[in-house]
Amino acid sequence: MVLLIVATVLAALTPSVRRQLLRARVNRVANIIAADLYLAQSVASRQRAPVRVVFNEALKTSVIRLRNGTVVQTRNYGSGGDFNIPVFTASPDSVEVLPGGMANGAVTLTAGDGTYTREVRMTRAGLIRVLR
Repeated sequence: MVLLIVATVLAALTPSVRRQLLRARVNRVANIIAADLYLAQSVASRQRAPVRVVFNEALKTSVIRLRNGTVVQTRNYGSGGDFNIPVFTASPDSVEVLPGGMANGAVTLTAGDGTYTREVRMTRAGLIRVLR
C-alpha cells in the first residue's frame, strides 16, 4: 500500500521536476554565454587587440579567437558538450570585441529547449544582458 502511494506521488511530480531541470539547464547556458562574452572583453583588453567571437548554430559552438587566429576558448552547447540544448541561435554569427570593451555590432544569442528560451544580448557599446 505504501509503495503504491509513493509511486503515485512520484508519477505526479516527475513532469514538473523534469521541466524545472530543463529550465535550469537553459538558464545556466544563458549565463555561461554571457560569461564568455565578458571573457572576450577581458581578453581584448589584456591583449590590446580586437578579439573575434564566432558562433556556429549547426554545431552549437562558440569560439573566441585572437586576431592572429589563436583560439582562446571553444565551448560546445550541443550534444557533444555538457549542456545538450536543442536550440542555439546567433544573430549575427560573429562579433568582434574591441580593446575598450565595445563591439563592432550588436549580437543576440538564443538558447532553449524548445518550450523555454533565454536571450543574451551584447550591444555595440559592450553591455551584456540576459533577457527573458
